[in-house]
Amino acid sequence: MKILFTREVISIDIGTRYIKIAVGREKDNCIVVNNIFKIDTPSNSIKDGNILDLNSIKNSISSKILKEKIKAKKAIITVQSSSIIKRELILPKVREEELNSIINIEIEQYLPIMLNDYLIDYKLLEDIDEDNVKKVRVLVVIAPKVLVEKYLKLIRELKLKPYVLDINSNAISKLFSSDLLINGENYSFDKTVAVIDLGSEQINVNIISNGILSFSRLINSGGKELDINIANSFNLNLDEAEKRKIETADLFESGIDITSSQVLNNIVKNTIDVWIDEIDKVFNYYTSRRLGNKIDCIYLYGGSSNIKGIENYFAKKLNIITEKISDVSLVKVKDDVNDKEISNFLNSVSAIIRR
Repeated sequence: MKILFTREVISIDIGTRYIKIAVGREKDNCIVVNNIFKIDTPSNSIKDGNILDLNSIKNSISSKILKEKIKAKKAIITVQSSSIIKRELILPKVREEELNSIINIEIEQYLPIMLNDYLIDYKLLEDIDEDNVKKVRVLVVIAPKVLVEKYLKLIRELKLKPYVLDINSNAISKLFSSDLLINGENYSFDKTVAVIDLGSEQINVNIISNGILSFSRLINSGGKELDINIANSFNLNLDEAEKRKIETADLFESGIDITSSQVLNNIVKNTIDVWIDEIDKVFNYYTSRRLGNKIDCIYLYGGSSNIKGIENYFAKKLNIITEKISDVSLVKVKDDVNDKEISNFLNSVSAIIRR
């Protein structure tokens, strides 16, 4: 790919547990990250990607931007919500203005929604031949206007300039549409990979084939559920439970005993087993859709991907090679950045890519 030098942007990923912010630019075929940081998402301020308390979120972000002395003004927001509808369509290959009309007709025919209440965008995935007819595979994204307007209002109240509103699935897929090394090894376009974000309240499963997003599903479960289970078992608050999950839990350990360490590991395993069952259902649905569909490799990122041994646990349970994303060759984080755990910031970092 060829990326021209661009101005610095601020990219914001607002999750239910943390707000993760990346400041950087595209330069020389890389994403140069000048700063990354996260802040606690104010309680009850966001649910399923929908902003409930705009002032609390604005105040948290603005004070951190001031403290970090961020000068960038162009803002990218990347969003994840079950209220955002994603559909893959196979349509005749026509001119762009005709394609818009066809997409609207398809949506009105198959989805019980009022088009006036939604914003519709689409991405051309690939040209295909079907029964000797030239067609295109299109990913259509349908977002509620009320959701989008809240984010636009947030950006303006932060005194930033709205640049892009993206969705996490699209952002992460762009990272995998280029030649790159993941954890020092070549990522091959020939492989079909599942890139899974283990978030706080949702698990985002994205299947990327030949560098193209082929399938995406949200699972309504995540790290917060695990934190609650740990907190209830050890009489901890959620912050303490999250810390114990990351620092003490170890899925490499085995054996049956009644030590607190093994009790913790069993709680973690039991919860993750439920996640894996749901992910396996997504995989089975994807592979059944079309002859030749398969999953060659799994990449994990997000907060709960930091649990010790989780990649080996996934690999054993699903019988698929699994890695936690620790390093991406396209992402260059400046030496003076304090938090270099790229796995926690992959959505906001990937959203900086504009193509």
